[in-house]
Amino acid sequence: METFTNNVRQTGVRIREAWTKLGLNQKVLFGAAALLIIAAVVILALSVGQETAYEVLYTELDKKDAAQIIAKLDEDKIPYKLENSGTTILVSPVNKDKTRLQLASENLPRGETGFELFQESQFGETQTDKKVKYQMALQGELARSIQSLDKVKAAKVNLALAEETLYSDDEVLPKASVVVNTKEGEKLAPKEIQGIINLVANSVEKLTPENVVIVDQGGNLISENLPDTQGDATAIMKVQLEIKKQYEKEKQEAIQSMLDKSLGKENSVVRVNVDLNFDDQEQKDEKYTHDDKGTFVRSEEIKKESGTETTTNNAAVPGTDTNIPQYQEVDTEGTGVSSYDKSSKIKNYELNKTETSTKMAQGDVKYDYLTVAVLVNNKGTENAKIGETEEAKVEKIRNIVATACGLRENRDNESVRLEDNISVAFVDFITEPVPATTVGTMDKVMQSPLTPWIIALLAIAIGLLVWLLMKRRQAMLDQQRAEEEAARIAEYESIVDEEIRVEDLIDAGLSTEEKERRRIKEEIDRIINDNPEIAAQALRAWLSDE
Repeated sequence: METFTNNVRQTGVRIREAWTKLGLNQKVLFGAAALLIIAAVVILALSVGQETAYEVLYTELDKKDAAQIIAKLDEDKIPYKLENSGTTILVSPVNKDKTRLQLASENLPRGETGFELFQESQFGETQTDKKVKYQMALQGELARSIQSLDKVKAAKVNLALAEETLYSDDEVLPKASVVVNTKEGEKLAPKEIQGIINLVANSVEKLTPENVVIVDQGGNLISENLPDTQGDATAIMKVQLEIKKQYEKEKQEAIQSMLDKSLGKENSVVRVNVDLNFDDQEQKDEKYTHDDKGTFVRSEEIKKESGTETTTNNAAVPGTDTNIPQYQEVDTEGTGVSSYDKSSKIKNYELNKTETSTKMAQGDVKYDYLTVAVLVNNKGTENAKIGETEEAKVEKIRNIVATACGLRENRDNESVRLEDNISVAFVDFITEPVPATTVGTMDKVMQSPLTPWIIALLAIAIGLLVWLLMKRRQAMLDQQRAEEEAARIAEYESIVDEEIRVEDLIDAGLSTEEKERRRIKEEIDRIINDNPEIAAQALRAWLSDE
């Protein structure tokens, strides 16, 4: 500890001595550099600690709408950020609601243009222009309606409307094509596709569902081969299987969520199998009951008849008395009188009758065939208070599952036993080992929270070092220029002090060639003066050669 203290003191003494040796300019330079570093660190800390949080203003925008919104934000000087290739715009939470209201007043984002096209009329607009505008407005309204679906992110509708004709034989039916861009991970079901087809077909006059084509974002034709729920048996089976899977999925999620809350996640696995009744059945029941206290006679008919009857024996007697009517005489000897009484009674008795007509709903659950399998991790039951023994735990889980999926014993016309319909087993789950990821030294350094600060300090230090080097180089250049200037002045002064000869002045006005010839001539004169005999021999040799 004392050694460390001594080292610190010695370092402080050295720094103090070095500081005292510095000049005024150097002290100012180092002080400014220190202040710059402190200011940079403070600004960086404030920017990191108080980074503005942005919230989504609009998402999944059309490029045209995004450009108009950004232009409006730039005009109002509202800070924003762009994400997802410019289709998502974020602003600060303080400006979010106000910005939306301002953009709404500007009718932004517009999206597909609808019947608002008719809010402004242009002078000189022809009937053809109005037809084109109506078609564009109708396409925009249909696209908006399709985009309102949960799974649809964007939609585009193109209508091919035929011209009206007086002859039905020449009439051409309209057609429509729809491009649907679904959200990520979503897929339109056949029923939803059929709904879009019916929506478009019923929005355009004389447009039939057969003339509506739907294409997804991948270019796949999804409007063909839709299941016909009335005639195609294979399609009906597909629909029924889809309903079965959806029901099993819902029950499985309901049971799994309850077990996750009690046992913890990844500690249980649930599978549900159900049998649905898709038979179209209708049941009629008639019940007859007898009410002891009620009236049993529905109707009663009583007939009574009484009277006398006279019988006459009419024998054919020859003569005028019997054959001529006006002279006929009554013969009382063959006449008899009798009396009679008749009566009849009819009673109709009515019984109480109850008629019940029941139509079985398709897709009804056959609870007799609903089975649930549950696997529970042994480690998951250690902290869960669901029972002391395994039998108690199984009973507890079985009751939870039965309540979640609607199983109940002793129900009419059903033979449900929870022990048979719900299977619970405790096992040890196998956890696959996760491969250890080797993190390099560089990755550790980059993941450290101090890395941004170190990078910032290094950048400042490098900038300061570059500035100091440039400053030092400039100082060296200034010193070199000063030395050269001093040398030139000294040379000039030495030249001024020297005696100036006439030959030097003459030489100063000659060219380089003339100076060279003059030098050669002087050298020859020197040789002749020093060695005249040798010079004479040389001349005689030159003359003899010529």
